[in-house]
Order: sequence, then C-alpha cells, then structure tokens
Amino acid sequence: MTLREELENLAKLYQGMTPQARGRKFEGWLNRLLASEGMFPRTSFRPAGEEIDGSFMHEGRFHLLEAKWWKDQVPASAIYQFKGKVDGKLVGTIGIFISMSEYGPDAVDALRVGKDLNVLLFDRDDVFAAATHGFGNVLRHKLRLAAELGEVFVPYIATVEPSDKPLTVVVEGMRDELFIRGIAQNLLSRGIKTRKLTVIHSQGSVGLANVALAASESRVGPVVIFTDLSSAAEQLPDDVMYVAGRTEGVIAGPWSEKWLGFASKREAKSAIRMDKFLAHVAEIDIEEIAERDGHFRKLVRLLSD
Repeated sequence: MTLREELENLAKLYQGMTPQARGRKFEGWLNRLLASEGMFPRTSFRPAGEEIDGSFMHEGRFHLLEAKWWKDQVPASAIYQFKGKVDGKLVGTIGIFISMSEYGPDAVDALRVGKDLNVLLFDRDDVFAAATHGFGNVLRHKLRLAAELGEVFVPYIATVEPSDKPLTVVVEGMRDELFIRGIAQNLLSRGIKTRKLTVIHSQGSVGLANVALAASESRVGPVVIFTDLSSAAEQLPDDVMYVAGRTEGVIAGPWSEKWLGFASKREAKSAIRMDKFLAHVAEIDIEEIAERDGHFRKLVRLLSD
C-alpha cells in the first residue's frame, strides 16, 4: 500500500476513531513519509516544560513539527502556542504546523500580521499533495513564497499547473467557495456551459493577494480574487488591489448582503446552514442579480466563458 493510499484509508476511518488513536496513526504516517524522503524524523519529544510533536531535516536544516487532526477547527491560540516553542529555539529555526481539520476564523490572518515569520502552515490539501508529490516539494514551495512574499500560507495547489485551462478563483474560505460552485451549478442547470474550476483558499482576507499572485505567476488560465468584503477599494487589504493588475481582477460582494439579500454576513450564516448553502445559491435568480450588479455580471462571464 502506498503512503497516499494509507492516508486516504486513515481519512475514511476518521469517524470511527478516537482523537488519540487518530493522532497516533497520523503521527506514524507522517514519520514514514518524512523517513521515505531521507528527512530523519524524530517523534514527539519533551524539552523542559513543553511538548513538541517532532522534528525533521530538510536540505541541511532542522525544522520543528506540530500536527493536528482535530474534530473542530484549529484556533489561533494553538498556532501561537507552537510559535512560542519555536521562538525559544536556535535562531533561524522554522516550525511547520499541520492541520488536517480547518483553521479557525482569522487564525491564519492572526499569524500573518505578526512580527516574526518563523512558522509555516500546511492544510489538509497540502498533506495530500505531499503524499503524492513529496513533502520536500511542498515544503520547498512554501519556503520560497515565505522568503519572496513574507507569506505563512500559500496552498501547494496555487503553483501546480493544471493540464487544461480552468478558471482559478482565490477565496477566503469554504463559504466563498460554496457560493462560487453554487453559481456554476446554477448556470449549468440553465444549459450554460461553465469553465473547469479550481478554487484556492487563502484562509483569510490578509492572504488573498499573496495567494493570487502565486497562482497568477504559475498557473495556466485566468486567476480571479473573489471576496465577501466591500467593493470599496479602501476596505480591501492594501495589496489586493495592486495584485489585481496581475490577475483577471477582484470581484467583491459583499455577496451576503447584495446578492443573497441578507442584512449582514452574520445573518446569512445563521439563516443558511453550511450543508444547505450550495443548493440555496444554485437556485437564486442569477438573471435578476446580473441585471443590477456589474460585479456579478463579471463573475457570470468568467464562469461561463
């Protein structure tokens, strides 16, 4: 059985395992992956007063490792706790934080606005990419963009070129992705052919520009930023409007209020459960919204080109 198949089996067994058992199996899998690439992994160890999941060597440098596979989202506090451990080690030490569950709201952005960048983040898709393309390749991608852009999280998929020419959409998180896919499904139900979509999460508004920039420099086909923030440029992160010249541009809602008719994003989240969201968007009147909103017309055009 390949390491990729082992990981897929572990993901399938997720519901039937205790968190402790899942954590042990995932830690064992990570060690086998790192060992297979000659990275000399060391499992959980306990310096004075703290616990660290592990360490490994990559291209002559040792890195600290923290890996989580929780039922709930990983909050900013867990990342900062790990960062505190990294801060107390040899100058230049880099920590790698892996979350197989989602990161909590603003957790990644909180790390982005910190002063010292010494922790890089992996999400579930990065881990599956590492199982296929090699952990070293995924880490090298993240180290380069951290050096060039000062970015703690750019998913590996952002710089993996597809075989055809899809539309790449960079969003903050899952609800934005469901909106995009709901509109595409809506178009298909009306007999309108849509592009093949690649949706990349930036895990927060602060990272939108860097993730889009990385995607625009390496992917085939157009790249667009989609966000539920205000369309007023001054309310978007400063560098988002700059990178718009390198992509197809920025499509800013705020779609919760303008396109779904709610008073606020909070009301939209409470009114529509996440598991019902895509189906809800797939049934909205896209002709009516397109008629009164230019940003929405542009989104429909890009999806249906």
